[in-house]
Amino acid sequence: MGNHLEFQVFILPKAGSGTFECEDSVGTRSTARRFCVADGATEAFDSRRWARLLTKHWALSRRAPLTREELNPWLCKLGEGFRARWAKRSLPWYAEEKARGGAFAAFLGLSFFGSIEDWSWQAIAIGDSCLIHTRDGRVELSFPICDPSQFGYHPNLAPSEKSWIEASMDHVVVRSGRARAGDVFLLLTDAIAAWYLEALGSSPALAERFDSILSESNEPELKAMVESCRANGYLRNDDVAAIRIAVVAGPSQ
Repeated sequence: MGNHLEFQVFILPKAGSGTFECEDSVGTRSTARRFCVADGATEAFDSRRWARLLTKHWALSRRAPLTREELNPWLCKLGEGFRARWAKRSLPWYAEEKARGGAFAAFLGLSFFGSIEDWSWQAIAIGDSCLIHTRDGRVELSFPICDPSQFGYHPNLAPSEKSWIEASMDHVVVRSGRARAGDVFLLLTDAIAAWYLEALGSSPALAERFDSILSESNEPELKAMVESCRANGYLRNDDVAAIRIAVVAGPSQ
C-alpha cells in the first residue's frame, strides 16, 4: 500500500500589518517531499525578501542543502543575488547603512526520503523556527528549541552577507529520523512555536485544537484562534507561519 504526505499551510501577519508586510515565508514542493519556513528579522535590511528567497529556492532546488557543508555555498550564492538587486539602486542614507549589514532570517527545512514503505527524514535549521514531530499524540522531537523559555529576541540567523555566513555555520542544527504512517510534522516560526510548546505543557487541549483546525485548513478559525491568543497575551504579536505535514497510510488520491 505505501504511504503518502498530506500538508496544510497557514500564514498570518502580525496584528496591524498587511499581508504584503509579512516577514514569515513558507516553501513547499510535495513532489520532492520538501517543506520549509523562514522568518525575516524585522530590524535588518529587506529581510522579508530574504526570507522569501530562502524558502523559494530551497523548496525548488534540485538538491536542497541539508548539511552545514551544503548550506554555506548555497547561502553565499543567494546572498550575491540578493545584494545585486540593490547594488545599482539609489537608497536613502539610512537604508544604505542597513543594506551594508545585510538581511537575516531564521530558516528551517525538512525533506523526506526513501521508498513509499520505508521513509526517513532530515531537517536543517538555523535560528528559532521549530520542527515538532509527533507520533501517537506524543512529541518525538522538537528542535532546534524544545522549551518555550529558550526563545529570545536575538537568535542566530541565516545572513545574506558573505562576511557573516562562515560564523553562522556554528549555529546550524541538523537532525534526522524515521517516519511512519500517523506521524505529524509541524514547521512553525518562532512566535507560534513558542506558544504551541507552552500549550503542550499547560493546555494540551488548546494545542490539540490548533493542530486539528490546521489539519482541516480552516483558515477563518485559525485566524480567530491566533487573534484571540494575541489579545489575551498568550501569543506574542508577531507574524505566524505554519506547515503541517502528515504521513498517511495508502496511496495518495
